[in-house]
Amino acid sequence: MVITPPASSETSAKIEAEKALANDPQLKPVDTDSLIWAFKKREKRFLADEGWSPDDDPYFANYNPVPAKAVWYAALFPGGGQIYNRKYWKLPIIYGGYLGLIYGYRWNQKYYRTYANAYRDLVLNSPNASYLDFLPPNYNVEARRSYLESAFKRKRNTYRNYRDYCLVGMIGIYLVAMVDAYVDASLYHFDVSTDLDANNRPALMVGCHIDF
Repeated sequence: MVITPPASSETSAKIEAEKALANDPQLKPVDTDSLIWAFKKREKRFLADEGWSPDDDPYFANYNPVPAKAVWYAALFPGGGQIYNRKYWKLPIIYGGYLGLIYGYRWNQKYYRTYANAYRDLVLNSPNASYLDFLPPNYNVEARRSYLESAFKRKRNTYRNYRDYCLVGMIGIYLVAMVDAYVDASLYHFDVSTDLDANNRPALMVGCHIDF
């Protein structure tokens, strides 16, 4: 004979609740697996979008930019395409890049002119002798003229190259901003979320083959 221990009050309450749930036709059992899956899906989207998505805001969701207009605005003035696409967070990147390159251009241009004038005065024996500003007092220029000419020429070319690199960089930002405006307008409503769950269902495929 097997003796079953008496059920605790907590276990009895749980059994009574399950019986009441089974007997009440208005109450339906909850599918906990579906709830967990839905919660994880929502949590994944929340983490991917950091709690906010442009599709949830009517200001962005109902807006449909035209790629051709975005390119034209970007060509008219820097950042115009991004403003048209309502991607305002890109403006500090574009204008920050322009400001940095403009500063670099002016800085290298100043030193390029300084060394260019010094090299010219040294080669032409100009009475201005601006190259003396780089030399200590009583420096024997004639004894090391060839070395000084080479050094000033090298410095002049270096700062000229850096200045040109800054100019090329500004042109590059201008072109990249145009391409970005076009691509951004074309893919404005493209789904970039990480929620790529597949919904696979079995299907019955019936084939027919006739031989003559």
